[in-house]
Amino acid sequence: MTLLLSLTAAVPAAVANPIPAPWRVITKITYFAGLITTFGGAMLYLIVLRPVLRRPAVPAADRELLLRRFSIAAAIAGTWYLVALYFQIAGKAARVAGTSIPYGQALSPTAIGNYVNVPAKKSDWISSGQLTLAQYVLWGLASVLLMLLFVPRLRRRPTGLVVASLVVSFTGYQVTVLPTNFAKWPVPTAVDSLLDHTHVMAASTWVGGIATLVALVFLTRKGVRGATTWPLLWARFSTLALVAVGCLLVSGLYLAYTYIGSPSELFTTAFGHVLLIKLCLVASMIALGGANEFVLMPRIARARAAGDDTGALRLAVRRFPLLVAAEVVLAVGVLCALSFLTGSARVQEGQPDPTLSANVIGLGALFAAVVAISFVTTAKVSHRLARTDTAATSTGSASPALPSGVE
Repeated sequence: MTLLLSLTAAVPAAVANPIPAPWRVITKITYFAGLITTFGGAMLYLIVLRPVLRRPAVPAADRELLLRRFSIAAAIAGTWYLVALYFQIAGKAARVAGTSIPYGQALSPTAIGNYVNVPAKKSDWISSGQLTLAQYVLWGLASVLLMLLFVPRLRRRPTGLVVASLVVSFTGYQVTVLPTNFAKWPVPTAVDSLLDHTHVMAASTWVGGIATLVALVFLTRKGVRGATTWPLLWARFSTLALVAVGCLLVSGLYLAYTYIGSPSELFTTAFGHVLLIKLCLVASMIALGGANEFVLMPRIARARAAGDDTGALRLAVRRFPLLVAAEVVLAVGVLCALSFLTGSARVQEGQPDPTLSANVIGLGALFAAVVAISFVTTAKVSHRLARTDTAATSTGSASPALPSGVE
């Protein structure tokens, strides 16, 4: 509630970034929550959960429990997303240019049908409503594929459905890259669309993965007994998160350039105020992630090296999830901020659209290289801290060697 009040204060109604209607805020938050959890959950399963659970160090009982619980969480996320999609497309029907209707009226199938059946202009190859329909049908199919995991016999082997859902969802999101008229699709617009998609996919992988892992912790806290299972999951996810955050920062910098003409506009425009709140929330999330990487991961490694399986498991399923859950709360705040971001600071200040020049591309490439180097360094420092702690503990105690394959 405090965050919403802050956002309301940051966006006075008299400026070019008016307060959106409550239904727009709610539908946008629920839509993004569904997109993030379904896409991010699928990425987490394929890149983190499945590879870790296939390791010999993970007990069979832990493997079966985590697969079942993940399947249930994914099915619930798919159900949420399917419902959210209907309310979101109704919102689009309510905002058709020149024919806006009350949102309550737009919820009727007839209003949605009228929106998607608006004929295309003569110069367009397809209407915006038909393009939206194609996208939402694909997203709906991706949701249904995850909902099939409610079937008990499918929960033990969810890979096929998760892969299919991810491919369909990703394809659906790419539909928004397509213009209704290719002749009016300049290179800068195409670059904006691609980087915007990179930004959303990276955020979904990071935040959706975090949310799914937190859900799994609470669903399996009393069931997972292997001391190596959760430490391995957190360690592998930290690598995925670093890559996702790197893509998020690079794409976010360019998108900020397209919306903000100068840093001062963060403080002088309504759009800048909301964006500044969002940036502060994201920075807090990254700071919490750094605490996980440099403090808790080495502590878990130290406990495992000392043979303290109980301590390692306690850190992995109690301390670690608390910080990660705080990241999820901050992510909800980011979704709230997104709902208030309309227009741009450039528009509010009457500035021209940005240009995609060689200097911009060069600075972007340099920033990407700096981010990559800094994140690789972060991973190496964290790994070295864990190894140093492990070596120090092993020297001071006759602890058993780690099982083969355990990092």
